[in-house]
Amino acid sequence: MLFGRRMRNLAFYLASLLLFCPLLAKSGSPGLNDDVLGLIVFKADILDPLSKLASWNEDEDDPCGWTGVKCNAKTNRVTELSLVGFSLSGKIGRGLLQLQSIQKLYLSKNNFSGSLNPKLSQLESLRVVDLSENNLSGVIPDEFFGQCRSLRSLSLANNAFTGHIPPSLGSCLTLAALNLSSNRLSGSLPKGLWSLYGLRSLDLSGNSLVGEIPGGISRLYNLRSISLRQNHLSGRLPDDMGSCLLLKYLDFSVNFLTGSLPDSMHRLSMCSHLRMASNLFSGKVPTWIGKMKNLEFLDLSRNWFSGRVPESIGKLQLLKSLDLSRNRLTGGLPESIGACRGLTDLDLSGNSLTGNLPSWVFELKLQRISVSGNKMSGCISVGVSATSDRTLSYLDLSGNAFSGAVPLVLGNLLSLQQLNLSWNLLSGSIPASILALETVEVLDLSRNLINGSIPLEIGKAVSLKELRLEKNSLTGEIPVQIGNCSSLATMMLSQNNLTGPLPQTIANLTNLHKVDLSFNRLSGNLPKQLSNLPHLLSFNISHNLFSGDLPAGNFFNAIPPSSLSDNPGLCGSVVNRSCPTVLPKPIVLNPNSSTSSANTSLSSKNTRHKKIIFSISALIAIGAAAVIALGVITITILNMRVRASTDPHSAAALALSDGYYSNSPSTDANSGKLVMFSGSDPNFSTRAHTILNKDCELGRGGFGTVYKTILRDGRPVVIKKLTVSSLVKSQEDFEGRLKKLGKTKTF
Repeated sequence: MLFGRRMRNLAFYLASLLLFCPLLAKSGSPGLNDDVLGLIVFKADILDPLSKLASWNEDEDDPCGWTGVKCNAKTNRVTELSLVGFSLSGKIGRGLLQLQSIQKLYLSKNNFSGSLNPKLSQLESLRVVDLSENNLSGVIPDEFFGQCRSLRSLSLANNAFTGHIPPSLGSCLTLAALNLSSNRLSGSLPKGLWSLYGLRSLDLSGNSLVGEIPGGISRLYNLRSISLRQNHLSGRLPDDMGSCLLLKYLDFSVNFLTGSLPDSMHRLSMCSHLRMASNLFSGKVPTWIGKMKNLEFLDLSRNWFSGRVPESIGKLQLLKSLDLSRNRLTGGLPESIGACRGLTDLDLSGNSLTGNLPSWVFELKLQRISVSGNKMSGCISVGVSATSDRTLSYLDLSGNAFSGAVPLVLGNLLSLQQLNLSWNLLSGSIPASILALETVEVLDLSRNLINGSIPLEIGKAVSLKELRLEKNSLTGEIPVQIGNCSSLATMMLSQNNLTGPLPQTIANLTNLHKVDLSFNRLSGNLPKQLSNLPHLLSFNISHNLFSGDLPAGNFFNAIPPSSLSDNPGLCGSVVNRSCPTVLPKPIVLNPNSSTSSANTSLSSKNTRHKKIIFSISALIAIGAAAVIALGVITITILNMRVRASTDPHSAAALALSDGYYSNSPSTDANSGKLVMFSGSDPNFSTRAHTILNKDCELGRGGFGTVYKTILRDGRPVVIKKLTVSSLVKSQEDFEGRLKKLGKTKTF
């Protein structure tokens, strides 16, 4: 606190001194006190949260050892102040005006705010000013440029300056580098801009400048680099653009420029970067482009260029990146491009190119290839040279009409990270070698004619993040090995013919965000562990054969019903279908069959309709595993004194005369019986089902529990679950009691 108060008092004193005694710094011999006072006043106006300027002590007479300060060895005057990235904030005050010998001022990558001091450019020795990447705002003072004396480099990039670029800019004739990019500057380019004859680098990108680019740029014969990228400039390029013979970097991308490229540009033989993307240029890609022999990066993407890709591009031996994407180019790819041996990035996507994929596409040591969204056809031919390719990381051939099989040798691209062959006519199976690549992150083979199963080698794709195989003809089961793809976030397998259960190992994929398994023939229960997936956002299993209850918790508590539709076996509150209990599950049959041949007729009917369902109590009695199926529960002998097997008719369905039916799946006399009384309706549905539960219980008796339920068509049904009882003296006694019960009326 004491130090802070002391600093504030000193700042006030020095500020007063500077205001009322401006000649004090020039009086007498130029001692070190001028620089010390100036820096201390500068420090008093700012905040230093990281204490980077702790070494700045007002009690010292020599600032040359202070952090960020450099001095002339002979005069001991401050010549450079570099405080880059110190997290300083506050205003850039008047204290710096005391540094009469300063040549370089670097204050970038801080949090300085406020406006630009117009007198800063009056320092006679100041050559370089870099205030970029701060929070400076306001308009750039017109007098800042009008009074500059020796300023050679100025960067105000990445701030919040507004308004027009001052017309006085043309007066700062010493400027060699000007960077006003990434601000909020508006208006048109100042007329005096092309008067800066010494200008070598100009960057006005990332603003809101409007209007046309004025002619006269040819006067900047020293210009090496110019960027007007991402503004609102319009009109045609100046015809004298090609007169800047030393120009190496030219970027006018993301504007509204129109017309064709000026023919004079063919003279820019020194140019290595030509970027005109995202404009409204039209006409053909000029053949003179091949004369720009030093071109390394050519980007004419997102324009209205038409015609064929010029053969002359093959003369650009130094070309590294070629981007002609999203134009209106037609015809095939010229073979001449195969001569560009230094080419690493090729993007011709979004055109109307036709023909086959040239062999040079895989012969060159390309890192990125995209010809997606064209009209190319034929087989994908990968030469032998690709078998040892360790450079290609991105391959996108999607949205064409390529046919044939997916090349096996693609699995030899050992650096491949993204492979997209979607929206083609490819057939055959998925090469196991591709899925065995440990580097692949995105694999998209969707919307083709691919068949066969998903290779087990998918478990080796440990870097796989996105798997898209939807809309093919894949068969077989989802491999359990997919659980090894620990990075998998997106899995799209919809609209295939996949069968079998969903592997429980999918619950190991903790990075899963989106899953689509819809429109397949997958079956079985969903693994309960799926509810533990922490990042799941979408899980679509509609139009399958899944059964059982849904996983409980997390995402599945709010899963959309549409993601579960058309899975008749699924149950739970989300699908509005109750899940079966562990109680015996009776079956309701048609009571209109003949009583004289009950055993044989009902057995035949049950076979035809496949409706036999075994009661769970009988399964426990005989100790044998059996599958619950729809059918009729046949009558068995309930006599606790008899332990032996019953006659062959005991396992068959027995129909009694007064409209009741029973079926026993067991030969054990100790088994329970299920008897259903339907009344005398001759049109009783053989497809109606009911489930015994507590809600339907009417009462209990010596032979078991009586239930009442309502069928789907609204008719009442009484069901009696018969159990072993000592009241049964013989089978005849049992049959008689059943006949008597069969005359009971429904409620």
